[in-house]
Amino acid sequence: MAHHAYLVTGESEQGIAAAVMHAEELGVTRDNNPDLMVLRHGLFSVDDARTISDRATRAAMNGDQKVIIISALRLFHEAQNALLKIFEEPPAGTTLILVVPSDGMLLPTLRSRLLPLPNQTGTSTLSVETEAFLSANGAAREAMITKLVDRSKSDTDEVKQAARNEAVRLVEGLMKASYDTRSREKNAETQAALTGFLDDLSRFLPILHERSAPLKLIFEHILLVIPKRL
Repeated sequence: MAHHAYLVTGESEQGIAAAVMHAEELGVTRDNNPDLMVLRHGLFSVDDARTISDRATRAAMNGDQKVIIISALRLFHEAQNALLKIFEEPPAGTTLILVVPSDGMLLPTLRSRLLPLPNQTGTSTLSVETEAFLSANGAAREAMITKLVDRSKSDTDEVKQAARNEAVRLVEGLMKASYDTRSREKNAETQAALTGFLDDLSRFLPILHERSAPLKLIFEHILLVIPKRL
């Protein structure tokens, strides 16, 4: 029996792209297709879980297959528990794909119901920007952020948008790195510091998608509070 609940870890848009490719392999194409749903969430709640369950039980409209892609930056534990039943036994013809920064953020009970997306590799890697940032020392990190902020103020729209996209990728990568590090960390104080940092990042990420996002203030705060383990 084919499995119908999958997990993709990594940055959201990269993971969504991998999930959409899998949907197309199942014959569910992306062009104005009501049977391919891509749902983006910052903080995933119990109400969001109920919405997923409701949509999953609806019949496909253009064939016998439908795919629901759920991207979430954070999930309440209660919301994860609310997903257990639908992820354990999705309705016939329904494939569910969960896209999250790291599997370390998932409860073991939910994680056990998911398989890695087949034929997809590299979706869990950090972006080039994140790798460079994490490998740099304090002064080099400040220099990278200064250049990023300067580009975001460019008179050229393409340069400005590219800088904002880079800022989003960097914060998403920091979230993944934080989740991965916290899942391995044994020290309670360090775990608490990483959790607090994740709280900050989850608040900043939606703001970064706005044209008026204060990149300088956001990244000055990140530089100030980033845990030493990162």
